[in-house]
Amino acid sequence: MINYNGNLTPSGSATLGISNRGFQYGDGIFETIIFRKKEIMFLNEHWERISDSVNDLKLDFPFTKKDLEKTLLELLEVNGLMGQSARVKLYIWRKAGGLYTPEHFDAEFLLTADQAQRKKNQKFDKVGLADTVFLQKTAFSHLKTISALPYVMAGIEKKEKGLEEIILLDQDGYIAEASSSNLYFLDLSNRSIYTPSLQTGCINGVSRRYLFKNAKKFDLEMKEVLWLPEDLMSDRLSIFTINVAGVNCIQKIYATKMGDCTEGLKLFEEIFRW
Repeated sequence: MINYNGNLTPSGSATLGISNRGFQYGDGIFETIIFRKKEIMFLNEHWERISDSVNDLKLDFPFTKKDLEKTLLELLEVNGLMGQSARVKLYIWRKAGGLYTPEHFDAEFLLTADQAQRKKNQKFDKVGLADTVFLQKTAFSHLKTISALPYVMAGIEKKEKGLEEIILLDQDGYIAEASSSNLYFLDLSNRSIYTPSLQTGCINGVSRRYLFKNAKKFDLEMKEVLWLPEDLMSDRLSIFTINVAGVNCIQKIYATKMGDCTEGLKLFEEIFRW
């Protein structure tokens, strides 16, 4: 079952019209939400990003935070997922009407839920830099919009090169993010976590929001940086990719070995309660 604009319906019976603005113009956003241990993980941070997105795209809210939580739990219940780990996808788009200039501010939405297996943390040895895709700061680059072509093309480049992960740079050559995760550079010698600035065009991810709010509880300081790839060449730095699904470690970029990530993985597991 799925929830389409507040109504439960079998997934195979729902269709989206060709006038759908998400399909025609990428006029919308999406969220991937993890349900684990009978808890909606990072609900507050998801709601923050949904609110930012709806306001920035000049949409009317299709639900309240309380409505979203209730609707999400009902969908998990009807699909028999309350006792399991699940991945919920939320799509919000502008109601049909108009060409580039829309006729409405009303929003429509779709929720889907599927069982999700908890992935083990991985250590990547085959990592490179993207050379076909470069990010650029825009008014919407920090949002998770339906138009995700840079990440699709980065994924294709990653696959073609036989890499486990690929790092995207911005148009000026600064490190921006990984193919589907924010990047973090941990220096335990000074208890600092560095992450690329939003000026690079990276997405303001849920893990990023969570760390900026909670790092100090673990005697850590979050710092935004504009770093070139050569700035990573320090054995004090361990490098991580983190999204709502989990944390992974980058051990090598091409043939260059990065700092040991063993302690960092334990630390992030504790911070994110995985």
